[in-house]
Amino acid sequence: MTVSFVVTSYNYAEYISETIESIKNQTYKDFEIIVVDDYSSDNSVEILEKIEGFKLIKHDKNKGQLASIITGLKEAKGEFVSIIDSDDTITPDYAEIMTSKLKENDVALVTCNCKTNKFLTPEKETFGGWWWSPMSCGMFKRKYLNCILNYNNYKLWKICPDKFLFNLAHLQGNSLTITEKLVNKREHEKNAGKVKNRFWINVRNNFIIRHEALKIISDDNLRKIILRSYPHIFRQILSKF
Repeated sequence: MTVSFVVTSYNYAEYISETIESIKNQTYKDFEIIVVDDYSSDNSVEILEKIEGFKLIKHDKNKGQLASIITGLKEAKGEFVSIIDSDDTITPDYAEIMTSKLKENDVALVTCNCKTNKFLTPEKETFGGWWWSPMSCGMFKRKYLNCILNYNNYKLWKICPDKFLFNLAHLQGNSLTITEKLVNKREHEKNAGKVKNRFWINVRNNFIIRHEALKIISDDNLRKIILRSYPHIFRQILSKF
């Protein structure tokens, strides 16, 4: 079964070559690489055009990370999908381990680099929460991402769309966390998660995730799970005080 690696590229010229090389070095050989450059202003494209072995798509303007993901998904042919940030690298056994977990478990999503090995369901683990590791650590069964292919409100997720996508997949088909360290998450001053007032940003995002998911999800049972989960946000706020 084919794995589609969608690499979202934006102004990480100093890291992008190493990222792609780590994907090429997989022990699992049935994969494709799609790189979407989101109108980088550095020399990322110049570097990418010198590397072989993947499909390069260039946006004609900056649209944000979720838009790049959607562009890549529309080209992806694999049954499994991983979205790799262009400043991260993955271990050679990443795809081999992640695909085996997806095949062995009734889940839409598996994430590595987690604190515990746990099978999660949206009924028990409140939709809108966070149990996973960041974007590069996740692999999806492709069918659970089809719901966003025609999603147009991607400007809401110019950065950090991982929580939105992980929750959508988790809602539709459960998820699994594993402790294997398969992603080398590069720490630097440009990391999107290094922002002030992170708590209140998370609260805001929890509202947005539910609001946007209700636009996408039509299944009545899944919509009820979303609606029942709203009190979780208020508990989150009360826990701050």
